[in-house]
Amino acid sequence: MSIDIRQKVSRFMNKSLDMEWPVGVVDFESSTFIVDGSKPLQHVQDDIETAFLWCWSIKDHLIEQLLASNSKVKKKTIEDEINTYHSLLLCSDVANGLKHKTLNKSRSKKYAKLSVIQTILINKETVSMIQKLDGQYFITPSNGDCVKVKASIISQDEEYLSDAYECLSKSLEAWGEISSKFSDI
Repeated sequence: MSIDIRQKVSRFMNKSLDMEWPVGVVDFESSTFIVDGSKPLQHVQDDIETAFLWCWSIKDHLIEQLLASNSKVKKKTIEDEINTYHSLLLCSDVANGLKHKTLNKSRSKKYAKLSVIQTILINKETVSMIQKLDGQYFITPSNGDCVKVKASIISQDEEYLSDAYECLSKSLEAWGEISSKFSDI
């Protein structure tokens, strides 16, 4: 399995968790609130989506590698093994939904999709200053607890299925297990 792709997924996971951003650049949602030092939600979502796309792309690289290194291994056997990992089924749905705009066939049977929500906690402990200018509120946080992001995987019926970061981590573990299992045959 390509270590480069696994490292890329890990980099994007870590990057999306980093909420720091250059002061004065950040716009929260529809330009109503601007929070100094906090990454815009769209940037966070882009990073998480990119991590899912790269994580699912491991499948093709891994299958190609395993088939090339072992003539006893069949593609269907590997695909069947992939389908035993719940995290990979969710990862597939999220990545393919992003890639193709709509998901016509769901591996998880739940038509899983990503939901990223950003909240701002405004109180005297989390905010040092709020300024209003031209209808926009500029928030200067006093600590890193002001902005929170919740990244979840939900079904087409809005049912919570998994934490997105947990799914990515478990998916990376699953790729490692599959690689080991079929490399040892």
